[in-house]
Amino acid sequence: MFTNFLRSLIFISIVTSGVYAGCGGCAPRKPKPVAQTVNYDLIEKVNKNGNIEGYVLASCGMCNFNMEDRNDCSLAIKIGETAYDVKGTGIDDHGDSHAKDGFCNAVRVAEVTGKINKDKFYSKSLVLQQSK
Repeated sequence: MFTNFLRSLIFISIVTSGVYAGCGGCAPRKPKPVAQTVNYDLIEKVNKNGNIEGYVLASCGMCNFNMEDRNDCSLAIKIGETAYDVKGTGIDDHGDSHAKDGFCNAVRVAEVTGKINKDKFYSKSLVLQQSK
């Protein structure tokens, strides 16, 4: 009797741990991301040559920009309604991504220069901005 109870308890523990698992770093039931006060003229579309210079939204692509094809946290920028993976700088190069104001919990404004090529943003620079 006790053995069956123990087996059932172990089985339930294993099944529910898979249901409540998150990305591994982010809380599975975290609150909505902290949005930075936006008083910047954000870039709304990509030029034909793909060059980008100005202000964009930056955050974790998986956690905040609904990049569903991701299985791990990674830095992304958003131009208009489209999110782009960032190459040339990483998500933790700008502080702890899982801190209260980190990329997994906040959408930040960044001044960037670089180029969009094949749905990726190749960064020459990415500088986070303070709230105005």
